[in-house]
Amino acid sequence: MNEKAIYILNRMSVTINHCKKVPDRGFFYWLTVIFNRVDQERIRSVGPDRACAEWLLRNGASVRWKNVTQYLKDYNSLSSEKSQYYIQAVDATDSGVTHVGFPHFVGCRYIDEMKFVKCIYLYDHALPLLSAVKDTLTTLEIRDCKSITDQGVRSLKNLKNLKTLKLAGMPYLEDKALLRKELAEALPDCAIELK
Repeated sequence: MNEKAIYILNRMSVTINHCKKVPDRGFFYWLTVIFNRVDQERIRSVGPDRACAEWLLRNGASVRWKNVTQYLKDYNSLSSEKSQYYIQAVDATDSGVTHVGFPHFVGCRYIDEMKFVKCIYLYDHALPLLSAVKDTLTTLEIRDCKSITDQGVRSLKNLKNLKTLKLAGMPYLEDKALLRKELAEALPDCAIELK
């Protein structure tokens, strides 16, 4: 390798690793990004709730339809495309969801409960995208998502209809007391649990 190529590679390394405290995104993250891509044509074809459910199920999450008590976990158990269902709850425990797929939530008008537990590909820039469901979301749990920082948590302040917010297991939070105070001021009607 010539000196110029080495210099460029070293500069790229510095740029990519500027934030060493958040874990590196490996090969499987980039593969997961492919499975999270939004297909606008699919959304137009089957509607936002069906397309969102397909995305969530494809990435290991589960959904609960409005007026149904059981969660749907198996992609192959989706009803026909002609059936009209609306997502009311999302459980993304141990799923591969990333911010790339969060635009799927746009147009889902009945989601009032979301749970993100042990989502290893969930980073700060996903959380502001929850504003797509800010008018209906009342319960949010984010636990053991190791890459979330104070910046991501602060973006939850725009979810004004939240009644319950549970946050735990995020080792990169620097000032939990200050975050709790800020969230309480922004969301006065919300019961906040921050561990």
